[in-house]
Amino acid sequence: MKHSNYSTLSFKQIAANFLKLLPSRSQDIIKRRFGLVKGDPQTLQAIGKIYGVTRERIRQIIEYSLSLIKKSDIFHQGDSFWHEAILLLKDSGGVEEEGRFWERLQTSLSLSNKDKAIVRFLLTLSPDIVLEKENDYQYSYWHLSSERSQSIQDKIKTLEGYLKKKDNPLTLENIFSERKKIFNSSIKEGAIAAFLRISKKIGMNPFQEYGLLSCSQIAPQGTRDRAYVILKHHQKPSHFTSISQLINQSTALTVSPTLLPTSWMKQVRVQTVHNELIKDRRFVLIGRGVYALRDWGYQPGRVADIIKNVLRQAKHALDQETIIKKVKEQRLAKEATIILNLHNSKLFRKLPNNLYTLVKSNKP
Repeated sequence: MKHSNYSTLSFKQIAANFLKLLPSRSQDIIKRRFGLVKGDPQTLQAIGKIYGVTRERIRQIIEYSLSLIKKSDIFHQGDSFWHEAILLLKDSGGVEEEGRFWERLQTSLSLSNKDKAIVRFLLTLSPDIVLEKENDYQYSYWHLSSERSQSIQDKIKTLEGYLKKKDNPLTLENIFSERKKIFNSSIKEGAIAAFLRISKKIGMNPFQEYGLLSCSQIAPQGTRDRAYVILKHHQKPSHFTSISQLINQSTALTVSPTLLPTSWMKQVRVQTVHNELIKDRRFVLIGRGVYALRDWGYQPGRVADIIKNVLRQAKHALDQETIIKKVKEQRLAKEATIILNLHNSKLFRKLPNNLYTLVKSNKP
């Protein structure tokens, strides 16, 4: 949404006019509570100590002061400002995480960071916009008063439940395409994106995939988990030095750093990656320092072990050329190395027709 001339009065002047309606003590309390002086909101208890009253008394003064402003003859001065904010919320389906809503307001109304406290004060006064405060499960968010908070929270829990059932994280496009399946109703894409940002159970990896923070592909527990996600998206075997570089560069890929778990931020050492991957069954060492994922069909073991698997899976004798080709699909091994292993008479037998088979003691 482009910047517009949203009021004949600046939002700062509107806020100043509202404050002038109050007694000096109430003005000071409001300014302290909303951070209108130094930008840092003070707690009810801290303000109460200044005036020698309880936090509950400060809460009552704030509530009464806001009600006076709302009943005043000049309250309509904020209409144009609130109209712009309401349009932004409607654009995202009636709900938006607080930090993201501020970013959108900044862009739309060309605001600076110094304006944040005043804007929050004016938004709090709007009869059509509601702020839900942060709790143990959700970050604070704004929503239209026409959208029930309980309904929003139910939808967020529904989305969390759907992600929990998935074996792998989902992209935003995946989630959008499955929204009717998830919510059994049509929901705006902007609202779904807001749900992802609001939930404290949901995170995003550097590849813009969403899932629960309990998923190792979203919030990796260590180097091994991070390497797994990196290789999965790199989609080809890589040397552990390259994997290390990809891990350390991964945070630069994200467009929403606030959703990226802190476990992605730690830099890793090259040797640590090698030491960790060689102990993890998800990875297969297929060459000198080169790792692939077992998910891709790679099997662990030496070259001789791979030849054994090739012959066992074929269930019949194979010629040397076919064996070499199939082993190279599993290992970065030289042809001479494969032939040398194939000529191990304790493991493999060459038939008169130049085909190779397993010796009887190695057959399943």
